[in-house]
Amino acid sequence: MNQKKTLLTVVMALLFAIDIMAQSTMDVAKFTRMDNDLTARVTKPVTDTDEGKLCALIRVITNLKDIEFRADALGIVKQEQHNGEIWIYVPYGARSISFAHEGYFPLLYNYTENIDEGVVYELRLKNYSSAEQATANTNTQMFVLSHNPDDASVFIDGMEVKTENGVFAAMMSKGKHTYKVTADQYEPQEGEIDLQGEVVRRDAKLRALFGTFDLFTLPVQGFNILVNGKQVGTSPYKSGRMEPGKYKVRMEKEKYYPVDTVINIRQAEHQSYTCTLTSFADSLFFNRQLGGRRLSFGVTAGYLIPNVSVSSGGEYAGSAINYGKGNSEENVNFSSASGFTVGLLADYRLYKNLYLMAGVNYNYMKFKNKQSGIFYDHLWYANESYMLIGDNSYDFVEDYTMHSIEIPLQLSYRFVLSKYGSLHINAGGYLNYGLSAKLKLNGTQLAEGYIYQRIGEEPGSIIEPIDNNSSTYYANIDLYSKVQSFTADNNPNEYAIISEKSPLKRVNYGLKFGVVYELKGFQIGANYNMMLSNMANAEYFEGNRLPIQLETGESLMKGYKQRINSIEIKLGYILRY
Repeated sequence: MNQKKTLLTVVMALLFAIDIMAQSTMDVAKFTRMDNDLTARVTKPVTDTDEGKLCALIRVITNLKDIEFRADALGIVKQEQHNGEIWIYVPYGARSISFAHEGYFPLLYNYTENIDEGVVYELRLKNYSSAEQATANTNTQMFVLSHNPDDASVFIDGMEVKTENGVFAAMMSKGKHTYKVTADQYEPQEGEIDLQGEVVRRDAKLRALFGTFDLFTLPVQGFNILVNGKQVGTSPYKSGRMEPGKYKVRMEKEKYYPVDTVINIRQAEHQSYTCTLTSFADSLFFNRQLGGRRLSFGVTAGYLIPNVSVSSGGEYAGSAINYGKGNSEENVNFSSASGFTVGLLADYRLYKNLYLMAGVNYNYMKFKNKQSGIFYDHLWYANESYMLIGDNSYDFVEDYTMHSIEIPLQLSYRFVLSKYGSLHINAGGYLNYGLSAKLKLNGTQLAEGYIYQRIGEEPGSIIEPIDNNSSTYYANIDLYSKVQSFTADNNPNEYAIISEKSPLKRVNYGLKFGVVYELKGFQIGANYNMMLSNMANAEYFEGNRLPIQLETGESLMKGYKQRINSIEIKLGYILRY
């Protein structure tokens, strides 16, 4: 396309050069003030009707016939043909006059004398062939001005002049001149030239203050085109000049699904669009294309239903707290799980109805675990003098709260159901970073038994019975910390442990699947998050953990894993249209 345009420009330049060589020229050989000639004042005076003053008379002496005369903004009041002369009456103060004749370049002449009221001037017009022009010593020189657009108006020294096919070419008085090129909805261009011994050329390409676009439709043309709700034509459509800005464009045709889009018109730019529309007869799922922006942003919010699961290769799978049983009585049973999520969404069309979705979500969830049990005939305290033996029951509640940032990345295919309605099937993954994970522990321990006199390693006689000896335990545990501790009301000292690893990992990942229904940007949907990583640090859970009753049990857990899968019920809004 660029090669064709360059070739066309070269051809036009050659043709113009040939045309210049073939054209003859006119020149003002002499311009004289005739003070003794009283024709304009006495013999044949002509009055300017606008100001009521006598006109000046320009007596043009030439052998050319049928010359076309044009004056500056003051105009020509009267023109008369005489023997060998043409009389031109012009108003007082006139500044220039132009001559045009077939086969000759136009001549634009600035008067060298002041044009006074009622004065006669003699202008001798001489004509030259192209060959003679090359050697002649003239008072004029050629000025060539190319302009784009072709229909622009050209002003030389403030006077509008004729142009042809985007070119102004004329012989002009030597010296300095001004030019100005204007066109509707274009930025004007102006300059100054100094005509002396050589041809002067200028090229004025005006910058458009508007934009345009054309629109083609597939598989057929003839779709009605509406811009901002008003029908402007049918496809293939080429717009007129449009103010820069965003326009809503709609394409519609009987038995086809309409398509809406937004076109951004930019200053001095022409844009081309091709849109594929789908007929009613085409497949529901694969051929309709969802309308709206290519890149959209939105917000989401929803309710979380977490499902916390743990597993172990040993006899049991417990929590971060060691209750000293070391068997299946310590198995966790998380309950009362709930939460919420809020986030931002970015939606990018990859191809037709295939999209890439990314975002950032803030997630909050909470859940509980309850532990209770009893130790029978348990030695729960001993010193050198006595031993406490009896039944020791316990009842604890673990309250978990977790805050995290989630970054999902999903592919989404859209099934278009109606003009603005669509069903989205989403699949991808997510990365989760834990901001906070807290375990708040509350519980009691109740002891019933006897204080025995100690004889070696065996209990002796009963010293006194113990009935309903109760202790209350408290702990606020940071599951991302290596330091864990608790306190009891019967012991003012805090018991703490320092582990090599924290109970939980901050960074986790998994898969995310979902289905969404969207109508005019409003969304409702459900997601399932399946964690793939092990959020638990096995080193902690397979160790002694935090022994709340200062008992570690006979066996430890092995191959410990903890994951949180969740269901999300979400609402959202996306700026698609």
